[in-house]
Amino acid sequence: MEKQSLETFINDCQVVLKDVLTTYPEIETTNYLQGLPRELLGKIFRLQPLSLFIPEHYGGRGGETRHRLALLEAVSYESIAVGLMMGINGSLFLEPVSKYAHEQTRKEIFNSFVSGPSLGGLMITEPGYGTDALSMRTSYSQTGGLVHLKGSKHWGGLTGLADFWIVTGRKEKENNKLARDIDLFIVDRAKREQQISVDEYYHKLGLFLIPYGLNSIDVTLPASSRLVPKTSGIKLMMDLLHRSRLRLSGIGLGFIKRMLDEAVAHCRQRYVGGKSLLAYDQVQHRISVLQAYFTIASAMCYYTAGVSSLGNDLASYGLQANAAKSVLTDMMQDSAQSLLQLTGAKGYRRDHIAGRAVADSRPFQIFEGSNDVMYSQVADSILRKMKDGKHFNLYDFLNHFVLTTDAADRFKDMLNFELDFSSVQRTRIVLGKIVAKLITANFTFALYKTDFRTDLVDNALEVIGNEIAAMMGAMKHSCVVRVLENYGENSDWKLYQPLPTA
Repeated sequence: MEKQSLETFINDCQVVLKDVLTTYPEIETTNYLQGLPRELLGKIFRLQPLSLFIPEHYGGRGGETRHRLALLEAVSYESIAVGLMMGINGSLFLEPVSKYAHEQTRKEIFNSFVSGPSLGGLMITEPGYGTDALSMRTSYSQTGGLVHLKGSKHWGGLTGLADFWIVTGRKEKENNKLARDIDLFIVDRAKREQQISVDEYYHKLGLFLIPYGLNSIDVTLPASSRLVPKTSGIKLMMDLLHRSRLRLSGIGLGFIKRMLDEAVAHCRQRYVGGKSLLAYDQVQHRISVLQAYFTIASAMCYYTAGVSSLGNDLASYGLQANAAKSVLTDMMQDSAQSLLQLTGAKGYRRDHIAGRAVADSRPFQIFEGSNDVMYSQVADSILRKMKDGKHFNLYDFLNHFVLTTDAADRFKDMLNFELDFSSVQRTRIVLGKIVAKLITANFTFALYKTDFRTDLVDNALEVIGNEIAAMMGAMKHSCVVRVLENYGENSDWKLYQPLPTA
């Protein structure tokens, strides 16, 4: 399809979603334990927006990466929950099917999505194995052309609602141990022998449209339902997850843009002390930071559009993906908190965009890798590279590192110091935040080569510099503070006589 027709299609999908949310405002305020009713899902998906994730020769629209990001941005501007729903379907299901599924399986699934509203999801996380996903206990055995997959999964978005699932498991070996590698299988709930039971639906704090819960898996699958890796299953999963983490930039940009627009609109019409909120310096600061976040998220989308096509293997893109995901989702939560602060008590309600945004953006800092873990992994990766190259000065290394060259030069004065490799864990997390900020700053520098507004880019880099300066202070002056297990001893203030007043 022509570029303009796809842009028009994306705009039409946004209009449809906005109309549905306006007609049925309860969609955003009702905690749907088992997910949004199919009738309402049908209205939201009336134009088949997921067709952008399906190649044209399978009946889809076959959009490029930038079109898929643009769809996520447009939808997330109206509803971050619906944006996440489409991101789950696109990045975590349809694209892996397109890249790794057997041809016949691919045809059947795409036909289901094109001929009627279908949903797909991904199950990795298990009770007891969240962050430590590679130790999962879900297992499978194969007899002839059939695979028996069994185990437990939870926190899979669209629990009980999706028609198809990609489920991870490890092969049972003859010694009753499990293989180190991981395989991924497509489960079709429409088939009797592939039913996944939901043992419990979770009462969510936010993202009310999306059901989460605990699932029991005991299914029989054809061997052809296995996704076929290029090398190993773990690398397939890394390719999938890194692409998804980068694609979150579309969701994040739409969300942050909404926070910015809502903040500006509120401050223009709200008067305190006889003048508009926009006249106050602290308000100006908050909104300038929101504009910086909008610019940085735009740069992430620009970068992602260039590297995350299905033809590119992203298994080795862990540093870029982890940095982008963690910085983006922190910006999302900070943006929501700023809007809530600006709107005051009026915004502290579930039926107000500000209160809803705080609750709905918070889990993005947790799923697909907790941000503390992401930052720690970023730091560990950089420290390994510095040790291998015998680098001790942080600036000297970052100035020659391909992901931070431009940013390191811009912030040389802050980065020019010898790094202590024996830093405690919490200091490594701060280092990871600094490096992640620099990587996203490098993405932002790339906007100078486009017609993107340079004053917005200048502002974004200033904000990044201020944030790095604050983190540098925390890292350089960090001291070890340990948990005191018996803190209850001699710590009850009521036992002591108050000091006399002056």
